[in-house]
Amino acid sequence: MKFIELERIANEVLTCEYIVGKTENGQYVYIWTENEEIGNEIPQNLLDNPEWFKGAMVGTKEQIIDEIENCVGSFRYHGDELLQESATEVVETLLEALEV
Repeated sequence: MKFIELERIANEVLTCEYIVGKTENGQYVYIWTENEEIGNEIPQNLLDNPEWFKGAMVGTKEQIIDEIENCVGSFRYHGDELLQESATEVVETLLEALEV
């Protein structure tokens, strides 16, 4: 599935690269991956088998925001200060991009 990237942020503390985008039909995309090169197409395996350190979802803006808040956002309240700061930076960056 092809998409237009709105934002991409990698974070060493969280060990993932995060991407938000939009499909041609207006759906939103959220991708998180540890060791995959992502261009302008979502690998089908990320959609079919999302896991802890790699996966993708397509849905409404609200669904994508909820997923980001529930997954990455949960680290804003757990762990050490560095983990909390990293999670806050990733969430804020991704959510700002979705306001476009």
